[in-house]
Amino acid sequence: MLIKAEIIASGTELLMGELQDSNSAYLAAQLPSFGLEVLRITLVGDDIKQYGEVLFRAWQRADFTFTTGGLGPTKDDVTRETIAQVFQQEIFTDHQLVDDLKNIFRARGTEMPAHNLKQAGLIDGAIGIPNRMGTAPGWWAEKNGHVIVALPGPPNELQHMWENEIAVRLRSRVKGKVILTRTLKTIGLAEAAVDEMIRDLLGLENPYLGIYAKPDGIHLRIIAKASTNAGALDLIRPIEAQIRTVFKSSIWGSDSETIEGSLGLLLTERGLTVATMESCTGGMLASKLTDVPGSSRYFMGSVVAYTNDLKIASGVPAQLIKKHGAVSAQVAEAMAEAARLRLGADFGVGVTGVTGPEAIDGQIPGTVYVGVAQQGKTHSVHNRFPPYNRGLVKRRATMAALLALRNTFDIPQ
Repeated sequence: MLIKAEIIASGTELLMGELQDSNSAYLAAQLPSFGLEVLRITLVGDDIKQYGEVLFRAWQRADFTFTTGGLGPTKDDVTRETIAQVFQQEIFTDHQLVDDLKNIFRARGTEMPAHNLKQAGLIDGAIGIPNRMGTAPGWWAEKNGHVIVALPGPPNELQHMWENEIAVRLRSRVKGKVILTRTLKTIGLAEAAVDEMIRDLLGLENPYLGIYAKPDGIHLRIIAKASTNAGALDLIRPIEAQIRTVFKSSIWGSDSETIEGSLGLLLTERGLTVATMESCTGGMLASKLTDVPGSSRYFMGSVVAYTNDLKIASGVPAQLIKKHGAVSAQVAEAMAEAARLRLGADFGVGVTGVTGPEAIDGQIPGTVYVGVAQQGKTHSVHNRFPPYNRGLVKRRATMAALLALRNTFDIPQ
């Protein structure tokens, strides 16, 4: 029987849309491999009464409840107080946690502020979980056979605590069925085409196969349930083999692989380099490429040519812009070639488009052209993205540029 779990993300800023809740998605992806079935994910503000009602119901229903956020030193950080209220316990100051906090601030060359003493609070039935990335220790609190695991809000702190503290404790506590997933990521195919190609595999219960449209292509996710990891893997392997046989080189990666990471691996393995010239993306493509450790081996640099004058000064022929307009396939290809030649790279990528809200030279917002150049060969891709949000167009254009470059590699999988 699967173990029931709930996730509660706290913080009024989440309800107001000021921050996105990426922590719940991260936890929901981790828990199935431990045999935990996520029943609910709830967002709640910093009001202790509302938080208490939500947490009490979750604690009663679920074997494990995971909270994120609310462990800071300020008045509106109320997760500890809410757990104490649910457990009907009084918070006391734990001297070991005090010493740990003082050591953290001492390592930073400063004294611990008095208000951080709040983070050394604990209750009977709870233990403090070290936070190596911040000042907020987590809690592992248990009563009547039900566990509440309190995790910090900053994603880097939560993920480090999960990987180094919580996963180990959880693995030693839970036994039962296991759910494993395997995601295969395709490139250059429409969702309807993917559906048609694997229609015979759809409709299975175990393993289940789902199709999801993502910014970096169409994803195929295999979900298998078994009593052990090995059993779940035995269910996944034959389905994965069939999918790979059908899609071949259209599969560019799997699971947590990113398109920029996949590109970096290909460029490194082949000893090739890339340079970019960006207009509408404003440097976002270069930023994405350099998110990958070791990218200095293959990324030569970028020109953010936001104006026509800078495009021309960087090697794009003025007559080309005059004839076709700055937002055109011809200019995107010329930008790619200019970046390749000026920065001495094997590949050049050019991105030009209209982020909005106004049209440019007759091109409507959301129109983006990506050019890719290599010695003796250039090509371009025309994209039309939803025009309602400049940031969205920039992000989609960046992903389109990465995919266009990746698509030049015909690598058998």
